[in-house]
Amino acid sequence: MSNVEKITQLIQELRNQDIDTLLILSREDSDKVLPLLLPVHVVAQTAFFINKTGKPIVLTGSTDANMYKDFGIFEIVEVKEDFETDFLRLFNRINPKKLALNISELDYLADGLTVGQYMLLEKIIGPKRLAGCETSSEQIVRKLRSIKSEYEIQCIRHAVEVTCSIYEEVASCISIGMSETQIGDLFVEGMKRHQVVNAFGEPYSYPLVCINRCGLAHREPNAKNILEQGDILICDFSVSYKGYCSDIARSFYALAEGEQEALQEVLRAFQTTVDAVSAVIEAIKPGLMGYEADRIGRSIIENAGYPTIRHSTGHQLGMRVHDGGTSLSPESNPNSHFPIQKGEVYAIEPTVIQDGGAPSFIVEEDVVVTESTVQILSRRQRELWYIAR
Repeated sequence: MSNVEKITQLIQELRNQDIDTLLILSREDSDKVLPLLLPVHVVAQTAFFINKTGKPIVLTGSTDANMYKDFGIFEIVEVKEDFETDFLRLFNRINPKKLALNISELDYLADGLTVGQYMLLEKIIGPKRLAGCETSSEQIVRKLRSIKSEYEIQCIRHAVEVTCSIYEEVASCISIGMSETQIGDLFVEGMKRHQVVNAFGEPYSYPLVCINRCGLAHREPNAKNILEQGDILICDFSVSYKGYCSDIARSFYALAEGEQEALQEVLRAFQTTVDAVSAVIEAIKPGLMGYEADRIGRSIIENAGYPTIRHSTGHQLGMRVHDGGTSLSPESNPNSHFPIQKGEVYAIEPTVIQDGGAPSFIVEEDVVVTESTVQILSRRQRELWYIAR
């Protein structure tokens, strides 16, 4: 991670929102916002003061202090007396009039301050003084997580490129008669070959591998589900590279004896999915609201006579596959009521999903928002991928 980039971005946001200081209190990695800023393993009770002016300060125990020296951006204060006494002395020195804390009712990724740490803060400076200066860091953290630095975009770009390569390698190896788990094994081999890990679960967990006839869900591949002629196969695969994720889905069709292409009802459902993805990609630009992007993809699916999308049209990518910030969801989702911004990275996935084994498809593409449109990061799937007999 390029620490200077994110800390610099944070300081600029503090200035933009006229907030004196962001305080992060953490012990044993308790604050989930901190990894966005620093790749550190916090053990001792620690306080990070990021100020809109002046040098960032870290107050920590002697066992942890050395790991902050290499960053070259902190004033490091080691606990000498006890944490509470030293914290109060430092807090009085900074004397913030407006103090941002990682608390949020809306965004779980901005809700990093635990109840216990909040109670400790109240105990040290007093409830009245805290109430007089505290504010939520939600909007700051939203921007930090959403708007990617050049380093972050490079990492995501590489993760996407590797994911596309693994898909192309796997596609040539899938054959009728394989089980879902055997297909999953191909992806695991690909991750090891390309030196990446799964962005979900354990490092070499299976991706989502679903034979449509056997039911679509976020489930583990099943060794008893065997790919047969005429089956639709959907794979949804994410990898992590240097802590940043891809998220790409691809759809396959197993040709039956005598078939040169899939049946028309299958092709129509697939083409509708691709058309919806294309429409959203073409429409996205800075300033478009999340729910407006969702409406575009959703309307194409519905107008073609298919059930409405059961999830969001898209979501942000970053250090997590579902990375918070603006969501391309219906208006009922509060996170859809934010504008799309330059530097955000989205996975676009309006889908045709039907019950009872009827043709269903997921085609998911990754894009980064630019000045006036998007740049497509993934190698788009525009044609149904066939599995030959």
